[in-house]
Amino acid sequence: MVFGKWRRDRTQDSSGSEGIGRSGGVWMSNLLSNPHIGNKQGLRSKFFGHPWQPARFEIPLSPAEVRAAMQRYAQGHALERNELPEAAAVWDEKSFKKVKDIFTCGGGVYVVKGKLAEVLSRFDLGDGGLIPFSIFKADLETPYPGEFFLLNFGCIKNSLLPEQCEDAQKFFVDKISGLQVWKVNQLRPEGEVVVSSRALVGPDLWFEEAVHYRIFVSDALAQALIEIGMGEVFKLKRCQIA
Repeated sequence: MVFGKWRRDRTQDSSGSEGIGRSGGVWMSNLLSNPHIGNKQGLRSKFFGHPWQPARFEIPLSPAEVRAAMQRYAQGHALERNELPEAAAVWDEKSFKKVKDIFTCGGGVYVVKGKLAEVLSRFDLGDGGLIPFSIFKADLETPYPGEFFLLNFGCIKNSLLPEQCEDAQKFFVDKISGLQVWKVNQLRPEGEVVVSSRALVGPDLWFEEAVHYRIFVSDALAQALIEIGMGEVFKLKRCQIA
């Protein structure tokens, strides 16, 4: 199973806009706030131009340029390969064997394997994609068994309709763009999130520029995630399209 840095070819939708020619629903994912991902994995990371992180559960403070890249990653921007972790190494086998098909390295970058990697490879992930990733054993030289891929995000849309959401709270105004950013489903976890039909155009996994710390996925991708038992991991909630 070798995906490389994968991108699905886009087609034109019926309106002539660039997209993947699909219709259907939209789901919001609270993956970024799942506390069970990244907790005591027994994994240490290395960034380009920096030494290996120490072999301990506490994640050290990263260099300034690494922190800046991680912030952009958490906002949905596609990163260059040298901005992402260079490699990882397993220092605690017992802990690492408990991780599911998605885990983190370098303080926040997602790594996928197994069935999840296979599913994601079938969908349009935008300008990012799945990137082959090296994980070593504790000696930092011997490859750890299996195939692993960095999940590099790469799509930001603008389809949120905050005035129609049941629980949309103003969070901050972006100083550069002047855009109002909202928190959704903070006070009412089951409140309905409403997006426009613009969400149906383009990649199957994306961020909304006006939504803080949430990922969105197409109905097809959501159903595929549910089928392999990853619905709870991604904390999926169906959105309404107005």
